[in-house]
Amino acid sequence: MTDGLENDEPVFPGSGGSASLVEWVDGLLVALNEGRTDEVRTALQNEEWRTGWDLSGIPAPIQEQFAEALARAATAMAAGSADETQDALLIARSRFLPGA
Repeated sequence: MTDGLENDEPVFPGSGGSASLVEWVDGLLVALNEGRTDEVRTALQNEEWRTGWDLSGIPAPIQEQFAEALARAATAMAAGSADETQDALLIARSRFLPGA
């Protein structure tokens, strides 16, 4: 969503970064459900979410909660628990939902 004026800046600060992170988590959830566990494990271990997106507009507490949920997902994935990984990824994703 842009302001419709002269620039294409998002109306809400951090919305672009938030949307990118949600899309990234959705991709991990799809990969996990399709059995591509190595792909998910690698993405979580490499902390891909920390690079490539402008996170400056996302409040620090939300970034911290997101990082904690992804750390839980990485630990669960390393232990071979796809169900716990999925739960942690859903929690991470929920940090960007209204009222979360």
